[in-house]
Amino acid sequence: MLKLFDTNYIDTFQFTGSVFSEFGFDKCTRFINKMLGNNTFRYTSITNESLELLQKYHNLFGDRLFSHEVCINFEVRDNFDLGMIPYADKNNIKTVAYQPLRRNRTALRNWPLLIELSKKYKKSQNQIILSWLISNNYLPLTKSESINHINEYLEAQNIVLDREDLQKMNDFRVPNYKSPKIDWNKSGDGIDVSQLSNVFDEEYEKQQKI
Repeated sequence: MLKLFDTNYIDTFQFTGSVFSEFGFDKCTRFINKMLGNNTFRYTSITNESLELLQKYHNLFGDRLFSHEVCINFEVRDNFDLGMIPYADKNNIKTVAYQPLRRNRTALRNWPLLIELSKKYKKSQNQIILSWLISNNYLPLTKSESINHINEYLEAQNIVLDREDLQKMNDFRVPNYKSPKIDWNKSGDGIDVSQLSNVFDEEYEKQQKI
């Protein structure tokens, strides 16, 4: 990577839970410490970790821990409700949000609150969602295959949601929905935390029929 980008350092190097599972936490963190020590890495980052591991990682690396990449969107709030995002906020760790729009599947559901705010601000539902995430100081990762969508997403940075509307967004939880059990230990008992957004539609529809 250093050769490819013609550089002698990497701003931050992100590790996943599967790496820790495969090679062991201690072995991985010794390697990270070495790279931080010789300034090959300026910072380190992790993704999809439990509160326990996030705290353990933070205790080890302190302010050299730059970010925690997690799934957070209008419908899937597990990483907030289980404490990972509040812990990151409190300790100046950036929250990077993947699947913030659930690949446009959220807007297709036309939740009443999103319809209301979309009409009020004369912006798309996706823009409202991105504005809400940005207002909470999260860094949303979006994917687009068109210039129009890229411009639409960038424009979301200029939307200023009223305080009461921001609170409505923060307080929203999908009615009559319970998130599936998370398999933190890769045991096969439950859903991998990285898949919560992908299984939402199936789980939601199944629960509404019960």
